Amino acid sequence: MNSTIRLHIPAVPFTITRDEYSHCAYTGKVKRFSPMMRSRGFEVYHYGIETSESGASKEIQLMTKEEWSDLRIKSYQFIDPKLTLEEATKKHNDINELVGPLWNLGTPLIKEFNNRLRSKLKENYRSNKTDIVCLPLSRTHNSALEGFKYTEIETGIGYYPSYKEFRIFESHSFMSETLGKDNKQPHNYWFVIPNYFDTNEFKLSINPNPIKIGFLGRLGYHKGCGIIVEIAKKFPNIQFILCGGGDPTPFLKGPNIIYKSPIYGAERSEYLGSCIAILCLSNFLEPFCGVSIEAQLCGTPVISSDHGALVDNVEQFKTGLRGHTLADYCYGIQMVLDGKFDRNYIRERAVKLFDMYNLAYNYEYVFKTVLNIYNGRDGWNSPDTHIVPLLK
Repeated sequence: MNSTIRLHIPAVPFTITRDEYSHCAYTGKVKRFSPMMRSRGFEVYHYGIETSESGASKEIQLMTKEEWSDLRIKSYQFIDPKLTLEEATKKHNDINELVGPLWNLGTPLIKEFNNRLRSKLKENYRSNKTDIVCLPLSRTHNSALEGFKYTEIETGIGYYPSYKEFRIFESHSFMSETLGKDNKQPHNYWFVIPNYFDTNEFKLSINPNPIKIGFLGRLGYHKGCGIIVEIAKKFPNIQFILCGGGDPTPFLKGPNIIYKSPIYGAERSEYLGSCIAILCLSNFLEPFCGVSIEAQLCGTPVISSDHGALVDNVEQFKTGLRGHTLADYCYGIQMVLDGKFDRNYIRERAVKLFDMYNLAYNYEYVFKTVLNIYNGRDGWNSPDTHIVPLLK
């Protein structure tokens, strides 16, 4: 029975596991993880901050929100000692502030979070035969684990470096890149499961704004915002919306380019569904690019670059267009304007491939396969296979 398996999932320390921080992809995955795995009968313990809404079997509060806020402000000052208390507090309260810079293992927040996590894990972890610690963000929680022989799995690798023996990557392309960077051969206990979504949170939109094309993510040249500026010149009668954290100033180069502050929760569905297309023009190898799926769950086609996980996420000429040149991207937009994409089909495919309750079976397979190493079933030589449920 899956109820005998207990999964331990620590929060991302510099956010809170709730909708307001869902623009952080790793926080969003932590938030969805517990209900996903509970749907398969697993027991899930979440370790986080007061006010978390993880949907876990047991919510273990490591610190109050007031304590968290204080440590988060101190962490901004740790990263940039020139910041005054007033300036650091402003960063803490600013929804437009990127959370990425807080991913620094030396900050007061991460250190204290792990200090408390260490003792709580020790209290609640029973045996490596029955329990798994699921690590959502690389070495973030490493100091809480040192000295213990837990069964540990990195459960959604879209970052570098990854480091545990057992790993789940978000895409085959990113696993291949990691193998190349680390000069390793394929590993039997490295798996690939795409990012997972609560598809009920995103609604099909059949009647989008006919002159609105969107972007949602971190603002920067690496995300293709500079390319969007060039595309906007070719379509002066279309509004191009840049929504996300960071500085939009370098990209507000025309009257038809508009900035929108970061959004979360139900507003993501409303925004993505209101666009006739979403642009995902990253010029680096995307480990996954969750926005490309969220858009498709609303029926919105995606115009993207043709590498990384986007090759799997976007079905060429069916759910969007993957291109290489400015002309390619403009052609894709013209296809959208000409009504060449079936928004019903786009959503149906996205639900089939990325619904979290479907992908729960993939995680179940991984967790049971790994536990066979420790539970007396002889690991790789075990007579048991857990792959059959994936036929569903």
